[in-house]
Amino acid sequence: MLRSFSLLAAAVLVFPLLAQESPNPTGQTPAIQANVPLVLAPVTVTDGKGKVIDGLTVDDFRLADDGKPRPITLDTSDTVLAPVSLVVLIQASGISTPALARIAQVGGLIKPLVIGQRGQAAVLEFDDELRLRTDFTTDASEIQAAFEGTRRRSLRTARLIDAVSEGVRMLNTRAANHRRVMLILSESRDRGSKLKLAAAVEQAQRAGVTVYAATYSVQASTFASRPADAPSMPAQDDTLDILGGALELGRIAKANVADALARATGGRHLSFVTLNTLENVISRTGEEIHSQYLLSFVPAQNANEGFHEIRVAIPARPDAVIRVRPGYWPSK
Repeated sequence: MLRSFSLLAAAVLVFPLLAQESPNPTGQTPAIQANVPLVLAPVTVTDGKGKVIDGLTVDDFRLADDGKPRPITLDTSDTVLAPVSLVVLIQASGISTPALARIAQVGGLIKPLVIGQRGQAAVLEFDDELRLRTDFTTDASEIQAAFEGTRRRSLRTARLIDAVSEGVRMLNTRAANHRRVMLILSESRDRGSKLKLAAAVEQAQRAGVTVYAATYSVQASTFASRPADAPSMPAQDDTLDILGGALELGRIAKANVADALARATGGRHLSFVTLNTLENVISRTGEEIHSQYLLSFVPAQNANEGFHEIRVAIPARPDAVIRVRPGYWPSK
């Protein structure tokens, strides 16, 4: 059962409520309180096998803001769809050639399964530079062509964190009532970005972007490919030498960027090897985006001007797997 929202449902954001009257002890005209923040928290609820749990009500949920219980409301609108704005990031480095052969075949799934009829998508490819394949469009053929037209430029560089930052900037230009979503199709780790992971995480959280990552292992992807899809040997001026093996071990020890981004934004990190598993990942991503619960609450006033932690529980369903953003940044 698809659950749609009348408000932005892809991120934890802070919005002003309409001005409210409050009592005035002087007996004069009541004072007006403006800019009261409303925090929106989309929640994904599944069972232990990953199946969406539907039919929950506001009474089923408990929410704590910085450890303090808060009264919540639940958007259960099934009549108004908040459009999805999606940025797809595709790693286009030469070592990704086997995976790119599969990614090129799934562009046609984005509109029907992920963004829907009223949604829009942009496609950005990255290696040692960032290249826009297509800006935001509702045209399914343009989205598919962008997937099919992805081309590699460098062999090994993959500036994933820099690409995430650019994707967040693009999503920030979308209307406030859109659900802002990012889909990463790449390795799980970064290769050469200038920006630090912590900065990209904060950017995504402040912009209300939910990150879904579908990642692959270069080695596993190559083993599962036809010989024609394997990456070609580098030219002499490429940055691959006899130290490549040692460098690869060092890369593996770095932070898992895709996993960190998904966890920090309430999204999901899945992996794929074959075309079939990639199609399943995209299908599950679309199902999740369109089946979330939207909780909202007014935060209590406190001195914390930094990150606020959110925790959600469903006491009657201890078996439920709950995913929600770990917190939000208060409005400035």
